[in-house]
Amino acid sequence: MRVGIVGWFGSDNLGDEILLHSLITCVRAVKENASFVVFSPNPDRVAELHGVQTEHMPVLRARGASERQVAVQRAIKSCDLLLLGPGTVFQERSPNLSWPGTLPMFARIVAMAKIAGTPVATVGVGVREGGTPFGRQLLRVIGASCVGVGVRDERTASHFGSSAEVIGDMAYTLPLPELEPVVAGRRFALSMRPLAPELEGPLLAATSGCASRLRQEGWSGTFLPMAFGRGAHGEDDRVIYERAFRDLLDLDSTPLDGSQPLAGALRTWLQALATNQLVLGTRLHAALLAVAIGVPTVAIAYERKVQDAFVDLGLSEYVVPPDVDAETLYRKATAAAASPEQFREAAGRVAAQGRVAQGFVTTLLKRLG
Repeated sequence: MRVGIVGWFGSDNLGDEILLHSLITCVRAVKENASFVVFSPNPDRVAELHGVQTEHMPVLRARGASERQVAVQRAIKSCDLLLLGPGTVFQERSPNLSWPGTLPMFARIVAMAKIAGTPVATVGVGVREGGTPFGRQLLRVIGASCVGVGVRDERTASHFGSSAEVIGDMAYTLPLPELEPVVAGRRFALSMRPLAPELEGPLLAATSGCASRLRQEGWSGTFLPMAFGRGAHGEDDRVIYERAFRDLLDLDSTPLDGSQPLAGALRTWLQALATNQLVLGTRLHAALLAVAIGVPTVAIAYERKVQDAFVDLGLSEYVVPPDVDAETLYRKATAAAASPEQFREAAGRVAAQGRVAQGFVTTLLKRLG
């Protein structure tokens, strides 16, 4: 079986690469000999990380756009199934995209698949907030053209209608390594990303203030860089580290540094993450994977998707808005660290949701043969 996957991969965002790795793993659990072609903005990097065939996204304003359209059409025709997602692929507005964003391109991809006779499904997708009536109508059209609509959360499901099935975040299916017992001591990790100036300044003050207080109380801490902005403006977490945390926290290693294949690097990274007794996470997948391995976590909801995820996991008391102050963040952090049983229970809910997502993929693949 040949499977095409369309998404925002290859820009050295660890969360996106985890999503792609998880989806490929889910497909291979059902179709061991499946082959893949991934359509992304940075296909060379995707090929390097995941060892799959790749193509450029069929954008209309890039150099060589007409040749890309031909190559994409040919690649889609070679597939037995085309998957849109996972991740927040449907965006009318974002810091890097002006209206109408990605929706017309995804509608065009669906049309190309229809011409090729290739069935299309969405898997673990999200819709960025701030949509328009035009966008919502186009999402309904895309959903109606799919043989399966697997979405990340209830809010996204509302955009697609009754055909949508909430399967959760595909990162929940990531195979977890055997974890060593946590060494005695107090250790925390912080994930922080670049944001719009009006949000970033106050949030940096809050996170650095909270981290400083934890350090004063004897905690050791590391900074988790989750994205490096390859081809994406304003996405390099190291900028934040250099600006505010260099003298406060150690810089954690990343599975994207090329020191070992991605699957092994992810295992090593998760094992290191599990040695923390607390995570403060702005990046969604820093927070979600910490919860998946049972680490007490406070999520900072810079976008609605972060709030949605923690509410769905029964952890609404441990998610804070981006205008949180240092005292409130510290209070939430210490409360989370003192409640490890809540997070062990939440880890069980993550595992259960991961089985739902795997079941969706399994059913889809078996139905298509």
